[in-house]
Amino acid sequence: MISREQADHFAREWIAAWNSHDLGKILLHYSADFTMSSPRIAVVAQEPSGVLTGKAAVATYW
Repeated sequence: MISREQADHFAREWIAAWNSHDLGKILLHYSADFTMSSPRIAVVAQEPSGVLTGKAAVATYW
């Protein structure tokens, strides 16, 4: 388990990355094989399952 300080640090870095619109910095906060699911993925990424796996797939979607 991470400490409160580590969690706060991670959150601050993630928020800063998101607000900078720097996709590379945002994706540093995720594992290589993370999954993202959304009804919008089926429409935008034309993935019927609505699920994307991996940084490359999510980067293309974002």
